[in-house]
Amino acid sequence: MYSKTLSKKDIIAFNQKIGEKGEFINESSLDFNLEILKAKKNWLYELSYLCRSLLVDHVFRDGNKRTCLLVAIYYLEINGKDYNRERLLMTIKRIAKNNITSPLIIARLIYNVTREKNK
Repeated sequence: MYSKTLSKKDIIAFNQKIGEKGEFINESSLDFNLEILKAKKNWLYELSYLCRSLLVDHVFRDGNKRTCLLVAIYYLEINGKDYNRERLLMTIKRIAKNNITSPLIIARLIYNVTREKNK
């Protein structure tokens, strides 16, 4: 299963959906990671690069963790994954707090909160 990669506009919209202004403080990080995603074919790696950009590089002035949560939920749901929302939120906080920069580690941490949806 493969999801639609989010665009810059989509990510700004997620930030605005949580009540923020979509105001960048590190726009270049998002641009760089979106460029990298053009070569990625795995939704989990796409998500991990976006999470890194939001949580470690602080793309937006405010609401990076909440925006990351919405981005993660988007990827998990579109790829048919069930997840524990509380564990996902704790994982996002952990990535931000510990400044985890490795997309591979981020992917593993996110994968650990997922499970296949019952069909």
